[in-house]
Amino acid sequence: MNPCLTYNSSLRFARSFFGVVALLAYFLQSEALVLVLGVIMAVAAISLKHNIVYQFHFLVLRKFFKTKDEPVAKDSAELSLACGIGASFLLIPSMLFAFDKWVGLAWAMVLLSSFLMLLAGITGACVASIMYATLKKALKK
Repeated sequence: MNPCLTYNSSLRFARSFFGVVALLAYFLQSEALVLVLGVIMAVAAISLKHNIVYQFHFLVLRKFFKTKDEPVAKDSAELSLACGIGASFLLIPSMLFAFDKWVGLAWAMVLLSSFLMLLAGITGACVASIMYATLKKALKK
C-alpha cells in the first residue's frame, strides 16, 4: 500500500465536477468535450498531484469556503485506478466517435460514467474504489 493524504471534500468535488462535465457533454452531444475530459482524467490517474480539479479545490476553494476537514490516508493505487477507469470510459467512446462506430454505445458509456462519477461525488461511494478493495482482498488470500 502506497498511502497518500487526501481531503474528502476535494476528492468529492473533483468526482462531482467530472460527472457534471460528462453529463454536460452528453446533453450537448460534444465529442470534443468527452475527449478533453478523458485526457484530463487520464493525466489525473498518474498522481493526485496531476489532478487539476482536485488541486484547484484543495488550493483555492477550500481556503475560500474555509472548509475544515482532516486529511485521510488513501491508497494512491486505488485513486489512480478509479481515475483510470473513469478516463477509459471516456477515451474509449472518443475512439468510437473518431471511427464513427457504435455511437449509441459510446454515448451510453459516457452517460454511465457520468452517473457513476456523480454517485461517487455525492455519496462518497466510488464503485471503482470498491472494486479495488474487493480485488485486493481476494488476491491477498
